[in-house]
This record gives sequence, C-alpha cells and structure tokens, in this order.
Amino acid sequence: MNRLRVLYAIIRAGYLNKVRTYRFLVTLALTIVAGYIFVPPPTADYVTLAWVSPTTLYRGVYNSAWIGAMVALLTGTFLTLLGFYVVNDSVKRDEETRVGQIIATTPLSNSAYTLGNALCNFAVLSTMVAIVHLTALGMQLFRGEELAIELWALTAPFLVLVLPLMLLVAAIAVLFETRPKLRGGVGNLVYAFVWMFSLPLFSELFDLFGIMGVLSSMGATGQAMYPELDQHKSILGLEWGLTQDKALALFTWRGVNWTPEFLQTRLVLVGVAVGVSLIASVRFGHFDPSPESKKISGTPRSTVQNVEEVVESTVVPLEEIRLRPLGEEALKFRFIPMLLAECRLILKELTMLPLVGMWGSAAAIALVITGLLLPLDMARGIMLPLAWFLPVLVWSRMGTREARHRTDQLVFSSANSLNRQLPAVWLAGVFLAMATGSGVALNSACHGDWPGLLAWTAGATFIPTLALCLGVWTGSSKSFEFIYTLLWYIGPINQVGFLDFMGAIPGSMEAGTWRLYLVLTAILLGLALIGRKLQIQRR
Repeated sequence: MNRLRVLYAIIRAGYLNKVRTYRFLVTLALTIVAGYIFVPPPTADYVTLAWVSPTTLYRGVYNSAWIGAMVALLTGTFLTLLGFYVVNDSVKRDEETRVGQIIATTPLSNSAYTLGNALCNFAVLSTMVAIVHLTALGMQLFRGEELAIELWALTAPFLVLVLPLMLLVAAIAVLFETRPKLRGGVGNLVYAFVWMFSLPLFSELFDLFGIMGVLSSMGATGQAMYPELDQHKSILGLEWGLTQDKALALFTWRGVNWTPEFLQTRLVLVGVAVGVSLIASVRFGHFDPSPESKKISGTPRSTVQNVEEVVESTVVPLEEIRLRPLGEEALKFRFIPMLLAECRLILKELTMLPLVGMWGSAAAIALVITGLLLPLDMARGIMLPLAWFLPVLVWSRMGTREARHRTDQLVFSSANSLNRQLPAVWLAGVFLAMATGSGVALNSACHGDWPGLLAWTAGATFIPTLALCLGVWTGSSKSFEFIYTLLWYIGPINQVGFLDFMGAIPGSMEAGTWRLYLVLTAILLGLALIGRKLQIQRR
C-alpha cells in the first residue's frame, strides 16, 4: 500500500504540473485543430483519407467508425511527436526545484520513480486523447453525413490504436531524461529524427500506428462495393487538388474487426513501454550527489586544514576605496565590439555542440563548399536544409542565454540593453545563418537566380528571429527546437510550398512565399522587442 501511495503521489504531482503549462494547452489546441482539418467537408479542395482513380475519389461515409478511425490515426501520429515535447521534463523539473534532493534521501527505488513518471506522462497524454475523442464526436455531428452515434465504434480506435502508443512515448520520454547525453536539446532532436525517418520505416514492418490494419479493412469494404477500387492507391495525409474533376463515391464502413492477433500487437507495445520505463531506472543516479561528496570526503583532513590556514594567512585588510567619476570615453557605447562578442559566443557554442562537437565548424565548412559546387537545384533542395539545421541548438539558445547563465540581472540592468544587446544577439544569429548558407547564396548569385537569393535572405533572417522571439517569450529553448524541426521537416523536406521558409522548393519561389516570411520576420522581431522590454521592466 505504501508503494501504491508513493506512485499515486508521483503521478498526481507530475500530472498537475504538466496540465497547467502552456505547452499542454498549445499542443492540445493544435491537435484539435488538426483533427478538424483531417475531416474535410465534401466541398473541400483537399483529401486526407481516400482511394483515388483517374475519375473518382472513394471514401467512407462520415459515421462513427470512419470518424473515430480517421481522428485516431491522426492523433496517434501527431501526438507521438508533440506529446514527447510536452512530457519530457519530469526529471529536469525535480532537479530545478530541488525536489530530487529530497527524493534522494527517501527509500524510493529507481524503478518506482521511473515507472511513476512514465505513468504520469501517460496520464497527461491520455487526457489529450480523451479531449480529442470528444472532438471526433463533435466532428461527426458537425459534418452531418450520419448522425447516429455508435459509441464503441467511435471509441475503440482510440483505446486500441492510440493509448498503447501514448504509453510508449511516455516511457521513452523518461528514458531520455535519465540519460545525460539525451537530455535537453540533443534528446529533442534525436527523437524528432527518429520519429521523422525511422518510425515510418519501422511502422511498415510492425504496423506501429495500426495504419495498415485500418486501411486494409477500409479498402476491402470499399472494393466490395466498387470493384474498380484499387487498394494500393490509398491516400493518408493532406493531398491538395485531387477533388477537382473527380466524382465522389461513398461507401459505408462499420469499423475494424478487432481480432486477437491484432490486439496482441498492441499489447506488445504495452509490454515494450513497461520494459523501457524499467530500463530507464538502470544507472539512474537517483539525484544522488555522492560522487561530489566522495571527492570532498576523500580529501584528507590535514589537507583541508592546510588550505584553511593558507586562506586565513593570505587575507589582506581592504584599504579605503575612493570612487571617482567615469570619463566621457567610458560612457560611450560601441556596437561593433558587442556584436563581435555575441558572434564569439555563438561560434563557441557551435564548436561545443553535443551532436557535432569539435567537428561543428568542419561540418559547416563542408556544407558551404558542397552548396557552392553542386547543381543549384540540388544545393538549394538538399544542402541548404542541412546547412540550416546544423546550428539549431545554437539558435535555440537565443533569448534564453541570459537566464540560463544567470546573467539576466546584469544584462537587463545595463544602460539601454534593449537597444544595444538584443540587436547584437539578433544580428549574430543572422550572421550564423548567412555563414552556414553562404555556399548556396553564392551558387544562386553565380547563376543569376535573384528570386532564389531573395528567398534565401528571407530564410536567413526568419530563422534567428523565430528563435529569438520564442526564446524571449517562453524562456525555453524547447519551443524553438520543436517548432523549427516541424517546419523544417514539413516544409523544405516534404516539399510543402507554403511552409518553405528558405526557398528550397522552386514552386514556392515562383509563388513569392518568401515575401510572407519577410513580413513574419518583421512581426516576430517586434514581438521579441516587446517581450524583452517586459522582461527588463519586471527586473
């Protein structure tokens, strides 16, 4: 009973802390909006789940089974990424609030602590899933194709497909936090890369998200009604323009047949999640400061006494200090030295990145040379996204560096810091973007691609401005790491034109998308100035 009470206390405390954060509310709002978009009206010019032929689009009637499965597939895919960023701060919070020091003095085992945090994370993510489930119910009534509510058909996909995934994400978040090399920005980027590139491949082998089983059931029902339907030509995701000049054919699908074999694959995820949470307890320090204390306790007492005697003998009484006014030269401000100092800080952080370490500068130089020598389309579509992803951990610290190093009181109390220090930080970030992407810029200039150069300029200013604005307003580097990684993956990597903020897609340049991001840059820079002004006033 005592252990159960301890687990309940860990779960309850962590749950209340997480659901009160802006991250939770923003992620929940984004998931609900995505669920709304994923159920398009019949007149929409985009498709999210259908089968396509040259003349016809085939999809199910918006009944409880279809809506529940559609939104569940989206939620499982969406929250496995966003949910990780919401819940992966339990250990960090205990360290920062010094609750971990109290935990270290208790008989609480590592396994109980990590399992409790994993269950806490699962409770938070399950709350999101429950709210999205209610949204799916509202979407069925809102679309109005079939108003009869079948509660089990609507709920079963969330229980079977989504909740095991949430438990796995909750356990992985704890595992990352208990491994020093995977904490913070490094872990965020590693998880994002695993989600973007490894999980889709792995899901085809194991059907991690349940997509293959659901689409197979849907396609079989549609083909029984429309024999010409090709099950291999399914669409899952946003596809624009496919509704034009195509007839819409509807069929009624009553849900997945939840066979024991299908349920066993989901139970495997539950077992893996429990195993991951227990693995996280292995070699976890349990907030024990014993390595430091051993160093102190291992020092001979005589040595400590000698040190104290030396310190006492070298104490010199202070003489009377006379203050004199500063001269005019000392009161003058020079912007260039401050800008150079900020640039040196950025270069130092680039060479100390945990992912690239001492090879950070060499990797940046290699990307610059490759971007200059490759054909322009390849340089712009491949090398520029890579060049502007390398320094993401450096940009994410913009606006938060003062708080991280506890120099905010000194910086904010200096004369005209808003007009002097913040522009230097912003320009240093812009110079970093210009330097790492200079190879593609020179390549564009050599080919006379002036629209591409303008798009490059918009990207070089937009990225550090977004980092600075998010850092000032949120006080955390996590928000930029997540938002930028998502934009980078959906826009330049997956060729979504309106999210191409760096001009990597030829179509977005022809459409003038870079103008939008220049406007957004000006707005974000203004918001960053307002946020920093509020910070200075609070100090």
